[in-house]
Amino acid sequence: MAGKWVGFGEDMDVNTGPWELVFQDASTSKATLDRYNTGAT
Repeated sequence: MAGKWVGFGEDMDVNTGPWELVFQDASTSKATLDRYNTGAT
């Protein structure tokens, strides 16, 4: 899936950019989850 995001900056200017969601792996093992965990909340 691909698209474009839109949001507002600090000065209320409009920011845009591309985004992409790519299927990586169907596994839900701990090793696989650890590999993709970025620590972001």
